[in-house]
Amino acid sequence: MKTVLFLGFDKNFGLTYHFVDWIIALRKAVSDKLKIILLTLKKEQNVGLHEQLRKNRFIDVVMINKPEELESIKFLGDVDIVHCHGFTHVAKMLKIKRANKLKYKIVVTIHSFRNSTPYSHVYSNLLSFFYNKIDAIHFLSHAAKHEFLRGNLLYNHSNRSFIFPLGCNEAEFLRDESIEGLDFYQELIQNEKNIIYLANLSRGKQHLWLLKAIKNILIEEDACLWLFGDKGTETEEVVRYINENGLSQHVKLPGRIHRKYIPNILRRMDCAVCSSRSETFGHVIMEPMFAGIPVVTFNVGAASYLIRDFTNGFVVRNTSEQENFRKAVEFLLKNKDASTEMGKNNKKIAHQWLTWEATCKNSVNMYLSI
Repeated sequence: MKTVLFLGFDKNFGLTYHFVDWIIALRKAVSDKLKIILLTLKKEQNVGLHEQLRKNRFIDVVMINKPEELESIKFLGDVDIVHCHGFTHVAKMLKIKRANKLKYKIVVTIHSFRNSTPYSHVYSNLLSFFYNKIDAIHFLSHAAKHEFLRGNLLYNHSNRSFIFPLGCNEAEFLRDESIEGLDFYQELIQNEKNIIYLANLSRGKQHLWLLKAIKNILIEEDACLWLFGDKGTETEEVVRYINENGLSQHVKLPGRIHRKYIPNILRRMDCAVCSSRSETFGHVIMEPMFAGIPVVTFNVGAASYLIRDFTNGFVVRNTSEQENFRKAVEFLLKNKDASTEMGKNNKKIAHQWLTWEATCKNSVNMYLSI
C-alpha cells in the first residue's frame, strides 16, 4: 500500500474550502492500494472547514501551526508520495528529503505561476529549477501547461506531467440558500437581464476591458452586469469608467460575498462572463456551469475543454476579438430559448464530469502511476 501525504494548505489562508472538498472526495475514491494523510495548518480560510474534516472521521489529519514545522514531522520516512501545491511546498519538501536522505516522491499541482503578469515566463523558469528535481507535475488545463512551457528554457521534461481539472462541490449547487436578506436582492430580482463575473478587480481579470466591450449592450438591452469580488488594482479605474459613462444602473459592485450564496445568485443570472487574461483552471467558468447558465469566456484555463460554441457558451480567442465577445453576450441576452438550452447543457456536463467525485479518480490514478 502506498502512503500519500497531501499538503492541503495555502501559506496565507491555511486550510481552504477547495482542499477540504478535494481531500474528502479523494479519501472516498481511494482503493485499498492507497492511504491518504492530510497535513494542513490550524488556520482556516473560512470558519467551519476544520469542523467538516472532523465530521469525516475516516480522514487521517495532521495539523501544524506554520509550514516550518514540516521539518519536525516524524513519519515522513514512511511516506511514498508527497502531493505539493505550489513552489513553497516543493522547495520545503525537497530540502527535507535531501537533508534526511528520504525516498518519497514528489508531485506538484500548479495552481498559478504569476501567469497573469508580464514576467510570468521569468517566474516559470525560476520554478523549473526546482520542478526539474521532482517526479511529476499536475497541470489543471492544457492552456496552463502551454503557457508554463512557452518561453521556459530551464524545464527539461525529466519528470512526468498530467493534465486534468479540479472538481466542484456538487452539494453546494443542490442547496437552496436564501439570498433575500442580502443588500442587493431587490435590485437583482427587479432586473430582467443579468450578467455575472466572479473575479477580484485586479488588472489581470480585465474588468475595464469587459465594460468597454459590452457597454452598449448593457444600455440597449437594459441589462445589469454584476461584478462580485474583492477590490483590486483596477477598482478605481472601473468605478471612474462607470461614473463617466452613466453606467451606475447597469453595473453593480457588491464586493465579496460568502460562498454559500453564490449558487443561488448564479441561478438568477442569464449568463456568466470571463475576461481574464490568464487562468490555470477557471472556477469562474466551471461554477456557472453547475448553476445551469451559459458562459462567454476568453480561451483561458480549461475553457476550450469545457465550452463549445452554441452548445453551452462561447469561447473568444483574446482581447483582439472585442466585437466577437460583445456579439456572444448579445446573442445570449436576445435569444432566451437558446440561452436556456445552453444552460441546461452546461448543468448536464458539469454534474457528469466535473464533480469532485469524478475528477478525484484522476488523482488516484496519478498516485498509482508514480
